[in-house]
Amino acid sequence: MLEADELTRLAARVESGSVRDATTFLEGHEHRDDVLNEIYDINRESWLTFVSESISGRCLDVGAGFGRRAHILAELCESVVAVDSNLQKLRIAATRDDYDNGERIVPLHTTEDRIPFDSGTFDTIVADFTGSSVDDVRARLPRLSEYLADDGTLVFTADGWPSQTGLTELAGLDSSDSDTSRLLSAGTPSAYRSVVENAGFDALSLYSLFPTASRPLFVFDIEDDRAIETLAEFVLSDRGRLAKTGKPFVSLANRFGLLNRWYPSFLAVCTNQAVSTRSSAAYNDSLLVSGRTRSVVLDIGDGGIDRVWKYPNRLEHSPFTERENAVLSSLHASNEPIVETLPHGEEIESAFGKARTEDPVAGSPLDDDLSADSRSYERVLRLGFDWLIEFQQSFGGPTVTRSPAEVRDDLRFAPTDLEPPEIDEPVTTFFTPVHGDYLAGNIHVADDEVTSVIDWEYGAIDASPIIDAGFLVLNAAMRVFGGLDDGFQSAFCDDNEFARITQSMIRGYCRDVGIPVRTFKLYLPSVFLHRLELDWRFDAVSTYTDKIDDRSRVVEYVFDNLSEVHIE
Repeated sequence: MLEADELTRLAARVESGSVRDATTFLEGHEHRDDVLNEIYDINRESWLTFVSESISGRCLDVGAGFGRRAHILAELCESVVAVDSNLQKLRIAATRDDYDNGERIVPLHTTEDRIPFDSGTFDTIVADFTGSSVDDVRARLPRLSEYLADDGTLVFTADGWPSQTGLTELAGLDSSDSDTSRLLSAGTPSAYRSVVENAGFDALSLYSLFPTASRPLFVFDIEDDRAIETLAEFVLSDRGRLAKTGKPFVSLANRFGLLNRWYPSFLAVCTNQAVSTRSSAAYNDSLLVSGRTRSVVLDIGDGGIDRVWKYPNRLEHSPFTERENAVLSSLHASNEPIVETLPHGEEIESAFGKARTEDPVAGSPLDDDLSADSRSYERVLRLGFDWLIEFQQSFGGPTVTRSPAEVRDDLRFAPTDLEPPEIDEPVTTFFTPVHGDYLAGNIHVADDEVTSVIDWEYGAIDASPIIDAGFLVLNAAMRVFGGLDDGFQSAFCDDNEFARITQSMIRGYCRDVGIPVRTFKLYLPSVFLHRLELDWRFDAVSTYTDKIDDRSRVVEYVFDNLSEVHIE
């Protein structure tokens, strides 16, 4: 992706400054997104949630590249020897400052056939075999296993048949290079079981990374029938009648082993003794859903989801779950009736800090019914605002007056130089607990009643009420009209049925919570500013990639177009 001179330049900039500042020179580069994802995208290691308790001690990371995986492994292990044949990537791995565990990383510039350690040196070995044929893996695995302690764990990622033949790339699921000439018989679970057995391992757990190892939105044990059927429901959920006809075929194909040949990527966990790789959380049939700052594990029983587990993707991201625990605990301590619509759960410990487990919620996401039909749009806003009004009436503080200078401070974001327009008069508002991600997908309903509002990791005890109220409208409009520009203009600026619905809902909301409509309009950018600020504070991956600039441009767009908003 990067030429040799570009890699050298990037490494020098990281060594002399910070990895965040160093990657700014990639602005405009044709492969910028791919490079940033390779450096920062820790969701590629979301599988660690399933196997973290099997990873410890001295670790060997083969094919460490820029060190993303090595630094995450260092949060679990005493030390990590990061091996790569590319010296410039190792220079970056050794000096990147977005992790606090650099002293546990030992960079080693070599190839895997020349690793200078004795047999049995490592408790954990992690290798990336994606891009390699099964025959390559068959030759490489025994060589690496020599370095593993008798009671150690060797983990590797590898391509399934669709990835090896280029089908995932043709389908738009993967952007990595593929060799379409590889044999069609390769990359099946039985092939990798044979490889692992020939390498002398006694036990193997095989997971699917779906849709690909570079984009694992879901992770599940390939022997886990319930997880596979639940995934099929997710994949088919937007297909209408296809979902009803498709699910039985998925179940039947899985029962007869036909799906095995169609998994694009695998995670293999190999041990020299029959030890469990499952977490002590004790979930059984389970499906991992990868998220921005944490992974969600759905514990699936006979009747559906029995329990939900939320694990940070790295130590620095545990504050998101800590916020969720703190906000929900505080709200549940009250006697307000509306707390019955908040998730019930508890804080737990994990390898990456504070985590959370919750009861499953009733109902279905409100955005399941959101469409381009104005009645659907009105229903989503009505149910969303009805719940929000009751919530803010229950927990909101007294009315306060913010000076123009205070309002401008509320609407600034220094890291990307966001500055609000001039404000001439004071603003009447109040402070309230907020959800922070109040979109229709996080609102569950049944029989036209809100049953639960989930996922409070962006929550706060004391913030602007417009963070939730504005996001509800903006997100719904963007989904209906296919983007920010069309959604914003159609819902807030034009003269049409959707704009009239928006105006009526916002006016009713402002009347019921006791603030002027002008407050809603001026604080509308806080919808995205709140998320930007928390992501920056807790070092979310989005602050290192194009997402921070994209979200900042959204705020600038709202600032620039506030004068066109007609809701007063």
